[in-house]
Amino acid sequence: MLFNRSKSYEDINPALNAKKLIKLVKNLLPDVVFNMANLEGNPFTYPEVQTLLDGITIGGHKLSDEHQILRIRNGWNYLFEVIIQDSTSIDINTFNKFNDIVAKDEALISGTFRTGQVRIAGTEFIPPQAEELENIFKSELPILIERCKSKTDLAFEIFLWGALNQFYYDGNKRTARLVANMILISNGQGVFNIKAKHKLQFNTLMIDFYNTREADNVFEFLCNNCLERY
Repeated sequence: MLFNRSKSYEDINPALNAKKLIKLVKNLLPDVVFNMANLEGNPFTYPEVQTLLDGITIGGHKLSDEHQILRIRNGWNYLFEVIIQDSTSIDINTFNKFNDIVAKDEALISGTFRTGQVRIAGTEFIPPQAEELENIFKSELPILIERCKSKTDLAFEIFLWGALNQFYYDGNKRTARLVANMILISNGQGVFNIKAKHKLQFNTLMIDFYNTREADNVFEFLCNNCLERY
């Protein structure tokens, strides 16, 4: 299922060095992991995430919340690995791999498209039927790649497209966000990081996006507030 967008955003020129970007993100890993987990409602604070990533177990939290943090970290580590090995690819295998990492033991099934219907709380939007997903992915992904004039456009279109279609039972935004970051970082365009302080605004814009399939407002928000270029 595609969506409408009239605004376009250019890449920065010259592009940043991808390996230097990875080094910067590794230094900021607690921040990007915390922000991604916070968007999922994970109760870990930033200092707790930082401590957990340092290898020290935090008491007073559910194991499921701790494991979610560690899975997000693993997703980022896999992202760094594919970029360093120059093996990035925007395809179903990449989506499935990221989903299997971030949603394992959390979703009904992970690493493969859902087999049943899902809903998005707070919206009137009904995602595509499960039997339509493979055809949607194969037919629409080339359209996205073709219509985007920049890698920045493509990264955020991929993110919104993944969130809209709900290809998986769980972890859709995390999966699409990692794929978007793979595109941005490998092309030296920065890091996609939705800060916890922007959570309310982001969620509000996403609900409007789901209900209307008009992406200009949320797209502008993502480009202006969630793209960190060093």
